[in-house]
Amino acid sequence: MNDQTATPLRGEPALALLKYAIATLLMGPILTMLALGPALFDKPVNYIGPASMLSVALLGWLFLALGYAALAASTLVYGVSFCITGIAVFTGGGRSPVIIVFPVLILIYGWLSETRAVIRVVVLITALNLALWALDHFGLLPVAAMIPPSIYVIHAVLAIISSAVLIALILNTNRRQLYELQTMGQNLTQHTTLLEQNTQLLERAQEVAKVGSWVADFVANTVTPSAQGCQILGLQPGTGTGYSDYLARVHEDDRAAMTSAWQAAQSTGFFDDEHRIVVNGSIRWVRQRAELEFGPDGHPVSGLGIVQDVTVRKLSQLALKESEERHRTLTEWTPEAILVHRNTQILYANPAAIRLFDAPDAASLMAKSTTQLIHPAFLENQKERMKRIESGVPHTPSAESKFITLKGREIDVEVQGTAIQFDNQPAIHVSIRDITDRKQLENEIRQLAFYDILTKLPNRRLLNDRLGQAISAHRRSHCFGALMFLDLDNFKPLNDRYGHSAGDLLLVEAATRLKNCIREMDTVARFGGDEFVILLTELDVDGGKSREYAQTVANKIKATLAAPYVLQIQGADVGAAQIEHRCSASIGVVVFFSENAHPDELTKWADAAMYQAKKNGRDQIYFASETS
Repeated sequence: MNDQTATPLRGEPALALLKYAIATLLMGPILTMLALGPALFDKPVNYIGPASMLSVALLGWLFLALGYAALAASTLVYGVSFCITGIAVFTGGGRSPVIIVFPVLILIYGWLSETRAVIRVVVLITALNLALWALDHFGLLPVAAMIPPSIYVIHAVLAIISSAVLIALILNTNRRQLYELQTMGQNLTQHTTLLEQNTQLLERAQEVAKVGSWVADFVANTVTPSAQGCQILGLQPGTGTGYSDYLARVHEDDRAAMTSAWQAAQSTGFFDDEHRIVVNGSIRWVRQRAELEFGPDGHPVSGLGIVQDVTVRKLSQLALKESEERHRTLTEWTPEAILVHRNTQILYANPAAIRLFDAPDAASLMAKSTTQLIHPAFLENQKERMKRIESGVPHTPSAESKFITLKGREIDVEVQGTAIQFDNQPAIHVSIRDITDRKQLENEIRQLAFYDILTKLPNRRLLNDRLGQAISAHRRSHCFGALMFLDLDNFKPLNDRYGHSAGDLLLVEAATRLKNCIREMDTVARFGGDEFVILLTELDVDGGKSREYAQTVANKIKATLAAPYVLQIQGADVGAAQIEHRCSASIGVVVFFSENAHPDELTKWADAAMYQAKKNGRDQIYFASETS
């Protein structure tokens, strides 16, 4: 019985049949006892037999209720077999009406259990029948009493009903299994069609991507590629290769590296390598990736991998690398300073940049941020330029700026910046040209063009420019201005006696005194020789007040220039000496309003007023009559 408890029933139909059999076995003894009627207690077999059958049915029902369906089936079959045999001993042996139940038991148990269990039941029932025949043959059975016909009918009906139910269950189950098989067949057909479609799509995808696949049997030393894999490896479609054959296809310069990668895969289980292969005389770059499976002995037995044609990408990478190396060489040797920075952090500096910033080496320069190298006066402007470059906003190609070297030296530069990819991340490439000498030359040229070499005062050209700007400004403010023309009265005797060097010293001192007499917004210019011009701007909207202010300034200038000059001179006839010289000034003034003012006319009027002051006895101030 123990092996039967472990045998599961065959699904829901078997469980339903077991329940039906238990129910039939419960009803059979009850109907038999009812059919016997008054004869039930004539002989013990009449009530002991049905009672034993009823006990077997109840025991089977208990096991089924506890969840032991297989044990319930075994209890039912073996218990009923022995009960029937016992009843048959007293009711006619092999001719007993209960014998009809034996075939039904075999059919039911055959449906409920496995083949070997059924064989055991058949052997048991056969043995029991033979035993009944032997007892009957040797006259060892007790004399059977007359059995009521109803007993035969009940037993026959129960056997027929049980057989019919069993046949119905078998047919229903077969139809269900047949339907399931048909459904499975249809699904299998659909899956096969879908698999074929997916296989075709996979082959097309591999062809487009230039990626093939392969499976390997390392025990048999065979590698079977897909159709695209064969094309990439230069094999005939449907053919395979082995490790040695494939290694012979690998470029001789790459064999050692590929062999090393393959040996490493023997322990890690993963293979990933790029190398060249020779296909029909041409070189092709491929990438092989694979995952290996190992046997119990730790050796690889199979593998699944892909092979990809990466020739185009690899050649592009090699070309890009060659281009980068060429660019790096040019960058290293160019005399123009080059920096690459990201978020103000310097990532690269060429030798010219190291020299430009007075750095001992590249590391010292790269330890600084770009903001530390920019002069504070130009920092905000350069930050704005960097933001525009990073965001792709249009900007001027180049800009002038001022940088500070690591030694604190200020340099004038011209910078050009552009957005680039550096180490696969956004960065800014900056070209820097030192224009310190150029700026110095420009300043010198500007000084020559607009300033007097001796006194450093604006010359006649710059004076005209500022006078024009003042007139334009006065038109907006409606203020008056004043132009003064002055000439040193006692200058020529100094030159005649002590030479031009002494005269130059006096002119420089006079220029200094004049600048101290005016506001910062006003202009003092040397017109030529010992003549100077003073431009007073933005005086007042009232002409009278403007004239008073001009008079005050003129008086201050007259008094300042009249003070003694102490000059340190060097001459051939006097040697080194200190002299004192007095020199007054004749000043002509014109107060003007911008409506009718013109630079040339104002200069003429002021010049004429100055000559009038000289005629009046020198050391005089004379206002021109024109005040338009």
